[in-house]
Parts: sequence; structure tokens; C-alpha cells
Amino acid sequence: MTLGLTLAVVVLALVCFVGEWFSADVTAIFVMVTLMTLGLVTPEQGVSGFSNSATVTVLAMFILSAGIERTGAVQAVSHSLMAWGGQRASRQILVMGAIVGPISAFINNTAVVAVFLPIIEDWCRQQKISPSKLLIPLSYVTVLGGMLTVIGTSTNVLASGLSEKLGYGTFGLFQFSLVGLATGTVGLLYLAFVAPRLLPQHPSPPSDQILTRYGLNHYISEIVIPPGSKLVGQSLQASQLQRQFDMDVIELIRNGADIPQVDEMNIECGWGKL
Repeated sequence: MTLGLTLAVVVLALVCFVGEWFSADVTAIFVMVTLMTLGLVTPEQGVSGFSNSATVTVLAMFILSAGIERTGAVQAVSHSLMAWGGQRASRQILVMGAIVGPISAFINNTAVVAVFLPIIEDWCRQQKISPSKLLIPLSYVTVLGGMLTVIGTSTNVLASGLSEKLGYGTFGLFQFSLVGLATGTVGLLYLAFVAPRLLPQHPSPPSDQILTRYGLNHYISEIVIPPGSKLVGQSLQASQLQRQFDMDVIELIRNGADIPQVDEMNIECGWGKL
């Protein structure tokens, strides 16, 4: 009876996750409450995950990632990606791996992809290449980079917590870095020299279609700097617009031209649009 109920809850959870009728966190809490209500686990066992060191560490990873992202450090490093990429796909992927891989070893993979996604898209638009040629490798590079350290990905943290619970102790921060480095190197070489021949060639849709398709119109605004603003004379990086107003400056539009890299440019009244 207990086995049947457990399997039924697991199947129901899988259906909810796949169907995406509810968000993942709502489904997970529903499963936890259901297991406790049916008596399959005790209340102490049901809520034990919230006090687990691995859960707290994963939460801290998201906080750390958000803090590093707000400093602008990742965006500053990303400029090297644009400068060193060159014209060949293999070189572009190698440079991307050399930059993104080490970053994803210490920052949550989702945050890394979120930061580099618009950068890669701008790069693809400038080079007139299919975004899928670089966006798919970007996803895999972050996974490979996350294998370098324990905190590189949440699964490593959970495995370390499970190891401690079983009495084998926690993993050291760089305990399996050599294995991760070897795996990452082989994976990066494959992505650079084999994957470009296999990846699909999808043309980039116009920007207005992207905004409409994903409902981004409500999240993107154009800002004109008026005379007398305290922002006049400051660079975008020094103005700390992201820190103060929780906003990201995607690009500058000047005389109809898009300028994506504007961090060090001084703000002038009435100059273009942000």
C-alpha cells in the first residue's frame, strides 16, 4: 500500500512538472505536503530539506550570483569576448569557453547564461551568424564549467550534502577540479571543432518579432536624458543605474545606430536613447 501511494505521488509530480500547469516550486511543495498528509513521511522528515546545509548553500549561491552580476564585473569581462572572438566559429566558441567556463565554476549557471545571453545575441547579430551556433554551446559551456568546483552547480552541492549525511564527509571545493578540467577541456574542444558542423542554422528573427513573441514589450523602455540631470557627465558604469533602479541598459541608440557597449561612455543630455 505504501509503495503504491509513493509511486502514485511520484507519477503525479512528474505529470505536473511536464505539464507545467503549476510552477516548479508549487508542485514541489504540493508533493511534500501530500507525502506528509498520507503519512508516508513524518513532518520532521518532510521539512528537513529546509534545514539541510546543501539547500542553504544553493540559496547562498543565488545571492552571490545576484551580487556579482550587480557589480558589473561579468559584463566587463564579456567585452573581451567581443574583442577576441574573431570570425571563425571554432575560435569564437573557444574564447567563449575560456571566459564563461571559469565564471560558471563559482556562479550559478542560470545567472551566467542570463548575463551572457544578450551579449552572445549582439555578437551573432554583428557577425551575421545564426544564434544557435553559439547559444547552444553557451549552455553546454556553463554546464562544463560548473563541474570544476563543488559550488559550480547545485547538483554538486546536493551530492556533497548527501555524502556528509552518509558519514563520508563533505567534498572539498576543488576536490574534483582535475576531473572537471579534463572533462571540460574535451567537451570544449568538441564544441569548438565538431559541434559547429552539427548545430542547426536558424536565422535570427527581427527584434520586434522577438519582443512580441516573448511579451518583452512591457519590460523594455526608452529613456532620454534631459538637461540638468545629475546623470549628465557620468559614465553608465559610474551612474550605477542598475544598482539604484534595478534596471539594465541594453544599448544606446544614436542617430538610428545601435551601440551595445556603452559602459564607459559619458552620459550627455539629449544624447540618443537608453
